Amino acid sequence: MTYRLIILLFLLQPFILFGQKDSVTTIQNPKQSDDVFLNLDNRYSKKYSEETVYELKNQYAKQMANGDTLKAINTISKLGNIYANHASYSLAYQQFWDALLLADELNDIKTTARSLEDLAWLYISFKRKEEAIEYFQISLKIKKQLIAKNELAKKNLIPNYYGLTTLYRETNEPLKSKAYLDSCFMIHYSGRDSKQDKPFLQAEESYYHLNQNHDTQALESMHSIEPWFIKNQPDYLVMLYSFIGDAYKKTRQYDKSERYYKRSIEISKNYKSHMNYIPRVYEHLSELYINIGNYKNAHQYLLEAKRLNEQLFDSRSENNKALFEINDEFRKVKEAQNELIQEQRLAQLEQEDRIWFLQKLLLIGTIIFILIVVIFYVRYLKSRHQTQQKIAREKRELENRKNRELLELKNKELAISALQLIEKDELLKQLKTSLTNNPVPPTESEVNKLFKSISLSNAQNWKQFEARFVSVNQAFFKKINSTYPKLTAGDLRLCALVRLNFSSKDISKLMGISNESVHTLRYRLRKKMGLARADNLFKHLEQLG
Repeated sequence: MTYRLIILLFLLQPFILFGQKDSVTTIQNPKQSDDVFLNLDNRYSKKYSEETVYELKNQYAKQMANGDTLKAINTISKLGNIYANHASYSLAYQQFWDALLLADELNDIKTTARSLEDLAWLYISFKRKEEAIEYFQISLKIKKQLIAKNELAKKNLIPNYYGLTTLYRETNEPLKSKAYLDSCFMIHYSGRDSKQDKPFLQAEESYYHLNQNHDTQALESMHSIEPWFIKNQPDYLVMLYSFIGDAYKKTRQYDKSERYYKRSIEISKNYKSHMNYIPRVYEHLSELYINIGNYKNAHQYLLEAKRLNEQLFDSRSENNKALFEINDEFRKVKEAQNELIQEQRLAQLEQEDRIWFLQKLLLIGTIIFILIVVIFYVRYLKSRHQTQQKIAREKRELENRKNRELLELKNKELAISALQLIEKDELLKQLKTSLTNNPVPPTESEVNKLFKSISLSNAQNWKQFEARFVSVNQAFFKKINSTYPKLTAGDLRLCALVRLNFSSKDISKLMGISNESVHTLRYRLRKKMGLARADNLFKHLEQLG
């Protein structure tokens, strides 16, 4: 737009130099008493004054001396906003950078988000779209995280969305601008305590309607919010009056458009605010004068717009030379800090790895040691158990051997006793025979008495033998009685003699019967025990014992 105006003005240069006095215009100089403009409260004139700058600098020095870093951040943020309104971008950048650095040192993410937001607004003023979007988005991300934790109200998103609305309005992207503006309204109407935001949002909405050719609606909306700004935020009238001037210029009401443009410039000078926006106002005034044929004024305002643009935004100007000489210090510091943090983190991880390795090694060694101890202990217990079992087994075997030896000894004694009985019986029988065959026989009473004593002695000897056998072989008698409960006393006596491995001849002598009778008794005993012909009676009785 600026270059088109410059070309047009060069083409119309003769008319500007020689014919301007006779040109007709309906535009009048603005009057301070015009009903459109109201007297503004002078107390707002100090908001961006040098006096306020001086006071804020003193406050900042005291707050830093007292260690009140949070208040110091708020103070230099205000200083940065004043410098930005004065279009002193290098100073504004320095203040916002210091605020961001202090916020980072405090690790206060709320303040960090706000400082990033301030930097984004500065980049909008300096027409650096990518940086502005980046800082707004980083700030938004932090705020959304805080909102998710219920540490921040949702209304705090409005400044970010409003900033993006302004950015896309300045870059002539109305659809994107309207999308973020709708987000602002949605948050505004969902809250309770964001009434101060609405007039600013309505101003942006009015300008959007103007771009959509809803001129009457736009003008009505702008004039409806004008009283609020006159009372509460007069410095913003720089923007609002510029919008109203655009609306009247578009509807060809050039006299009103001129008054609002000039009033916008006047308020900017009085309040020293929104100075970055004034070159745009001068360009629009130049367009207005071209439309009405006042080429001289058009040329003058265009030159003023060009001068201000160079002064405010050209990198060669003294005002902004320092800003472009500043390499993004915050990023450099942050990168250095991040590198240091990464190095510390790596060192910490290496230390943790070494500690973990040593712990693992110690754990493995401990486990191996415990396993070795357990193995040795288990082996010791197993060996001890085996030794105890061996000793117990040997002890049982020894006892069994002793018992067997004792049993054999007793049985031998019984056998000897039985043999002695047999011999005694033989002797008594021989005595009886000799007495009977004696030529001088004893009297009958003597013989009867002798026979009676022999028979009695024989019976007593057998009872003694049986009692001794039973006492030595108690287990045998218990087992045989439980296995064969129907055996008679004679059967048991035969079992005892067979158990002692006496022959049938010896048994017949002991029992005083013939060999045939012994065989008969053995046959009957085998039958009672249910033994087959091939079964050995002695082995069977030995197993029972």
